[in-house]
Amino acid sequence: MSNQDGTFFQSDQVAGRSLRHALLARLLAYLKPYWPGLLGLLALMVAGAALEVMPSQYTLWLINRFMETGSMRGSAPLVAGFFGVLVLGFVVQMSRFVLLAWVGQRAMLDLRMELFAHLMNRSTHFFHRNPVGRLMTRVTSDVQNLNEMFSSGFVAIVGDAMSLLAIVIWMFSKNVGLAVVALAIMPPLLLATEIFRRKAGEAFRETQGRYAAIQSYLQEQLSGVSLVQMNGREADSNAGFRQLNSSYLDAFLRTIFAYAVFFPVVEFITSATLAAIIYYGGLKLELGTLTWGLLFAFVQLSGRFFRPIRELAERYNVMQTAMASSERIFVLLDNKDEIHEAEGPQPAQFQREIRFENVSFSYDEGGRSVVNELSGAIPKGHRVAVVGHTGAGKSTLINLLMRFYDVSAGSITVDGVNVRELKLKSLRALFGLVLQDVFVFSGTLEENIVLSRPRDEGRLASVLEQSQLKDLVGRLPLGLETQVGERGQKLSAGERQLLAFARMLYLEPEILLLDEATANIDSETEAKIQAVIEHVSHRLTTFTIAHRLSTIKEADEIWVMDQGRIIERGTHGTLMDLEGHYAKLVRLQFEDEEAA
Repeated sequence: MSNQDGTFFQSDQVAGRSLRHALLARLLAYLKPYWPGLLGLLALMVAGAALEVMPSQYTLWLINRFMETGSMRGSAPLVAGFFGVLVLGFVVQMSRFVLLAWVGQRAMLDLRMELFAHLMNRSTHFFHRNPVGRLMTRVTSDVQNLNEMFSSGFVAIVGDAMSLLAIVIWMFSKNVGLAVVALAIMPPLLLATEIFRRKAGEAFRETQGRYAAIQSYLQEQLSGVSLVQMNGREADSNAGFRQLNSSYLDAFLRTIFAYAVFFPVVEFITSATLAAIIYYGGLKLELGTLTWGLLFAFVQLSGRFFRPIRELAERYNVMQTAMASSERIFVLLDNKDEIHEAEGPQPAQFQREIRFENVSFSYDEGGRSVVNELSGAIPKGHRVAVVGHTGAGKSTLINLLMRFYDVSAGSITVDGVNVRELKLKSLRALFGLVLQDVFVFSGTLEENIVLSRPRDEGRLASVLEQSQLKDLVGRLPLGLETQVGERGQKLSAGERQLLAFARMLYLEPEILLLDEATANIDSETEAKIQAVIEHVSHRLTTFTIAHRLSTIKEADEIWVMDQGRIIERGTHGTLMDLEGHYAKLVRLQFEDEEAA
């Protein structure tokens, strides 16, 4: 389910009846690989249902024997059998819960892995449109809700249904009249249950939606807490959160009211039925057509009969939550927003040049074009730089080169082969990308450089030398084993940038992509990075998105972009001689630096 702009619809509503059946069928498919466990679980539920009525049967035998003989002499086998049934029931229940947990957890493990793999294959476009916090909820909370359904929802309902069937069969086999009296509860109970289901369902759907709004607001406010504090918006944020919480409380109280009415109604009907059983049994006792043992057994079994009905509200709550979660999960799994590979893709080989041919691109279908009919070549071994105002479309070229997005029109070729025809991993392996904002994983320095590739001691030492990261590693007590913290918070911005170059060099790419890699660092670190770039650019093809124009003077060709088009191209000297757009940019930046 996606809307027109490609964002998948985050439904917090519980699906309709027909869709619920379809969702349940898809969920049960995850249990198919574990059918032996399911058969064992079914056998345990049948055994549990049979054992459900056995205590009452032993009660019948014991009391009738006592009433007939007036003595408990010789009743030891029956007492032992009674306790044996209880112990066996305990073992069956425990085995059922353990097996259910194993099957359910294995199925949920498969679902989590499928979700994670699915997310890893989504396009960059998908992640730009869908909040990370909400995606994380799909893999964690929503899957856990499904596990709750298997453990205390759907499977529990099946087990309860078997137990109720066993109880009904036993009742009718012993005394039809008492059974009819006991089951007279069903019409009013079913009516009360249906009213509860409708009222609670409406309140529950509203509660789910408002709870999701709280989560979304909380994530946004915590992500921007520094901006909130800087602008003194704490009171406004608190007021917004209070309003959402009050709205959630109102919906939740309506849910509680439905429960508060349902439980006393069930208790009243249960007590009335028990009274009817005792009254009817008393009349039959007077007539001598009923034994005390059978009456006590019916009273005892009626309590077991009403227990799952009392738990119906909780079961319903679990099922509703699970259905809402499953709908959201399957909407995500059905999302097709990905970069598709051609059938039988070719391996990428870079021997001559990469070429843009009349490339146009828009992030939104029918929206503003970010790149317009752009053509240009990046010959092997050359250094090409791109400059232009913010929003000119410079960084978009890197996204298109690596197929984070596909062009809207025109083509990009590597040695004459359209990138759409190349194997995606092979294509991206050509490039070493260094961005302005470097992402660092939690872990050690070495793990962030090697990134799960085979460890090569010689290559690692060479990379540290080339990236000028060797001095930093030497100053650290644990060296490469130093923990960098979440998102590399223990490293400075410049150190993270050097780490990005070390990571890129360890990959041994053929083409170096730099996206304003020196924009937000100090002059000393910039000098180090410029030395690294100067060193590697003589042996690598380099494509640079430049912020500081002083860093690209030695480029073989400079593309000057404006509104998605190349309006000038040439070397630094020839462009300065043109006295055009590039020369103006250089002078403006030079004046700004002089003023600073």
